[in-house]
Amino acid sequence: MSKIFENTLSYIIGKTYVVWSFNQYYDKIIVRGQKNIPENEPVIFAPNHLNALMDALAILSLPPFRQVKVYLSRADVFNLPKPLVKFIRFTKILPAFRIRDGYENLVKNKTSFDTADDVLLHNAAICIMPEGDQGTERKIRPLVKGIFRIAFSAQQKLPEGKSISIIPVGIDLGDFIKFGKHLIINIGNPISISSYMESYCENQAVTTNKLKEKLQSDLENLTLHLNSEKYYECFITVVDLVNKDILVKLHLENNTFNLFLARQYTAKILNHLEKTESDTIEYLDKACKMYKSGMQKIKLKTLNKKTPSFFDTLVAGFKGIVLTLLALPGIALNIIPFMLASVFPTIMKIKFKGFYSSVYYVAGIVLFPLFYIFQTCLLISIFSLPWWSFFILIPGHYYTGKFSFLLIKEIEPLLNHIRLFWVSKAHFEEVNKLRNLKQQISEILLNKTIQTN
Repeated sequence: MSKIFENTLSYIIGKTYVVWSFNQYYDKIIVRGQKNIPENEPVIFAPNHLNALMDALAILSLPPFRQVKVYLSRADVFNLPKPLVKFIRFTKILPAFRIRDGYENLVKNKTSFDTADDVLLHNAAICIMPEGDQGTERKIRPLVKGIFRIAFSAQQKLPEGKSISIIPVGIDLGDFIKFGKHLIINIGNPISISSYMESYCENQAVTTNKLKEKLQSDLENLTLHLNSEKYYECFITVVDLVNKDILVKLHLENNTFNLFLARQYTAKILNHLEKTESDTIEYLDKACKMYKSGMQKIKLKTLNKKTPSFFDTLVAGFKGIVLTLLALPGIALNIIPFMLASVFPTIMKIKFKGFYSSVYYVAGIVLFPLFYIFQTCLLISIFSLPWWSFFILIPGHYYTGKFSFLLIKEIEPLLNHIRLFWVSKAHFEEVNKLRNLKQQISEILLNKTIQTN
């Protein structure tokens, strides 16, 4: 039997499909800091944890392709239905037991930790989510110590001159649930464990805490960290409202990664204001609640600075009709597996929304190919098509579906455009009040500065 840190033919084939399909799940994947990953050295990837299996697959997708990456995940994931558990084991995931799993199970961690040591000693990679749990709030939660225990344990067994490196990774998702959004993988500078070994031998607890603080700080700087309990909803609202204004202030080009940098900048201002200007934060909190309430009342999702003209609205409506007609073939060929995949969280009685996209993804990579094969065979049979058309129709299903999805993404802002026109006519005063409120919120942030790193 092969070791967990070894590549097998089935693993390579499976990984090829999984990584390809994972890349298709997102509209855009941006990887920054790839040069920070040491080559031919044992590394521990330490990403923030937002989205169950998708975070692990984000690390799996990183090059080099043949690098084996082994994962530690919370043990209760292995209580999922057997088909999912088989998939989880296939992707080289080890269970990590926590106190909540029962004190009697903690001893089982020794097996997983010893395996992790073995992986690192063979120059493979380990991925450990140092927060120990996941959440859908965009912040770095307090880190647990398991990752440091493994790092120091493996370092003590390495020959002199070699070092384990912990690689902090910030993951930013365009949306926690919906597919077709962006994924940013922001890789930080490696933390060399060998440089901590001397002080670790003198005082393990102090050194572990020092390393913990270092990793916590690095992760906070690599992702969106809204460090507030009381005002979190206010913070997330402000970040979305002022994003493009902050982008202009920072003189950055309008693209996905720069919008992320603008959100980070806004988050740092908000975190600072909560500590230093409580009155300002309280005002922002009230203003955001009024803004959200007002938008819900008139049923608007976004509010532009100007109301579109009647002509522009007419053009938007015409474009929407044309794009909808163009999207219909792809919708017809893909709607059944799409709808089936969308009901899986309900069937599995999953309440935590941070797990939804993982279920959609796993269901999708099984259902779509099976349905494409069935539907293609059906079409060949009905229309008496030649056998070789099978190899044209299968990819045809996928690419028409992807084309339709891109069209639907274009339709959504057109619908918002039309909706804004009619709402502005029916609720003129309310819309102007909301615009003024949005401008006030934006000006507060634009007038604040903070040192960034």
